Amino acid sequence: MELKVFTNKKGKALYYMRSVRKRGKKNPTKEKVKFLGYEADLKEFYDDPIEHFKAEAKKLNSTDREEKRISLSINLEEHFPLETAESEHAVVDDLVSLGHLPLSVIYHELEIDQFVKNRRRHWPVGAHVESIFRLLVFGRILFPGSKFSTWRKRSGLLLGNSEFSDDDVYRSLEFFARYSDDLLVHLHRKVKKLYKRDTSLMFYDVTNYFWEIDNKDADILDEDGAVVSEGLRKHGPSKEHRPEPIVQLGLFMDTEGLPVDFGLFPGNNTDVTTFLPMITRTRERMGLDKMIYVGDKGIMSGTNVANILAQKQGYIISDSALKQDEETERFILDEEGYRLTTAYMKCGALHEEQRLMDYTDSLGPYEGPQDMQREVVVFKIKSRIIPAKKSSWVGDGSRKVKVTINKRQIVFFSRKYQVRARINRCNSIKKAQQTGTIYNSHGANKYFAKQAYDPETGELFEKAKHVRYLDEQKIAQDERFDGYYLIETNVVGTHEQEKPWKGTARFRNYDGLFELNRVVTDQDIVEMYRGLWKIEESFKITKSHLQARPVFVRKPQSIQAHFLTCFIALLIIRILELKKMNKKMSHAKIIETLQAAKVGEVQGNIYKNYCSSPYLREIGLATGLDLWKVFYTKQELRSMNNKTKDIC
Repeated sequence: MELKVFTNKKGKALYYMRSVRKRGKKNPTKEKVKFLGYEADLKEFYDDPIEHFKAEAKKLNSTDREEKRISLSINLEEHFPLETAESEHAVVDDLVSLGHLPLSVIYHELEIDQFVKNRRRHWPVGAHVESIFRLLVFGRILFPGSKFSTWRKRSGLLLGNSEFSDDDVYRSLEFFARYSDDLLVHLHRKVKKLYKRDTSLMFYDVTNYFWEIDNKDADILDEDGAVVSEGLRKHGPSKEHRPEPIVQLGLFMDTEGLPVDFGLFPGNNTDVTTFLPMITRTRERMGLDKMIYVGDKGIMSGTNVANILAQKQGYIISDSALKQDEETERFILDEEGYRLTTAYMKCGALHEEQRLMDYTDSLGPYEGPQDMQREVVVFKIKSRIIPAKKSSWVGDGSRKVKVTINKRQIVFFSRKYQVRARINRCNSIKKAQQTGTIYNSHGANKYFAKQAYDPETGELFEKAKHVRYLDEQKIAQDERFDGYYLIETNVVGTHEQEKPWKGTARFRNYDGLFELNRVVTDQDIVEMYRGLWKIEESFKITKSHLQARPVFVRKPQSIQAHFLTCFIALLIIRILELKKMNKKMSHAKIIETLQAAKVGEVQGNIYKNYCSSPYLREIGLATGLDLWKVFYTKQELRSMNNKTKDIC
């Protein structure tokens, strides 16, 4: 508390003011507490009103500090009140999470609570489903585990007075699954409004999640034996090379890395078959248009590209420089047309790189001058427009549409990628020399030629022992393309002779190219494609930090609800990282900090903060919360929890 004097037309006005912290503000601001009067009027009662109230303000501060001081007493002989060692609740954990408060700010900003409550009245569930949903979303971040494990830790969150059983949690999953699609549309609209979501680039990729079960789900058949409903958990190509049944999950992500939509598919579906259903449902439900889809070659088949063109959208896909037709190989290896970026490197460092790439171990140490440098190409790029040579047919559900395919082909070379590829090949060859086999050509075994021979005469013989040796020609053939990457797209930019036009993008019907209303260089296309790593990072977050697998629910509705909570948990973490924190802190550090942020009761509704991390302070400043006090009263914790529900 302090005295402030403001001058206006009536004279000097005296106010008591105090410092407060507001959401989203890094530094505290002053707030008026009480108007004391004008100096001229107060002189009737005080000789010097300003000095008098300055002294009174100091007394108030002193009194306020005294009121906030309490004495704690402890009993060193006190034991935990455990009933029996076999009791279900034998572990006493009175710690309360502070980490859920920043999550709650974003949760309520997105109005997820209102969405769930508005649909609660249409569903015969007696429990408070919004509290259950909040528990499952926050628990997925703060203490990930099974639904039952999460329910047992519910006391660690300030969920209010709502009581619900573990059976209520499982029964509510069907409710969440029923409104899953509507909630995803709601979240898209809120993110677009609050955070100016940019969907001009839509990154797509697929991963899968496993169950620790042996048998796959059976299909539901009708009387004629036709499949009515396909089982979800099926055996398929697992990303983690596991033999258990899996479920495929396709994910769309926007330009900045915020998840947009997800879909589940049976585990025996290949990645490429998931794309068309996903783009159809996402565009229709969320009303998206003028987008550029970005994916790898495993996603973008010729049929999928043709469908993108039929919908008059853009695409960017990658392709391997290997196994191209002869004409494309000549274009890649021809040095004409490349725009080069060079740099000077020390000869000693270049020699050490060569030693790491030498699978024969024939190079000795560097013996030349230590200060000698050499100019090397570190990056080069060129492109071409390939005119339409063929047409594709694409079905839109009711009729067939003929689509003309033109494409812009970009090839670029990165020395960093070249060195990494050759070092990895060298290590693989050395490992295959020790542990390889003649019976397959997986991995580096493909670089070994296999021939049969007669062990007595040494002559080649069809039915005899086999010998394998390094195929130098095969290695040299692959090395030619190390560091080269190929990108295909229909995205182009404006040129100088073009007439001005309105809008940010348009589809050119006459050549099938997607034109942005700006200059688009080859490097721009490369940078657009490089954003695809963000979606891989999102998959890592869900599988590692959020522990989305193995999955412990089995019904299709429960599986949908499980991944819905994982999706929302990922969205909240991404918003906190990218929007609230402005990328000042990684998602891993944010999750680690929130999981460690806990308070425990020490005496008489007084709680001690057990997390003194400066990262927690930064998260608190970004979300308008005071998370770095040493002690809190129970009322202060409740007030902070209620504050997160106040949408500004």
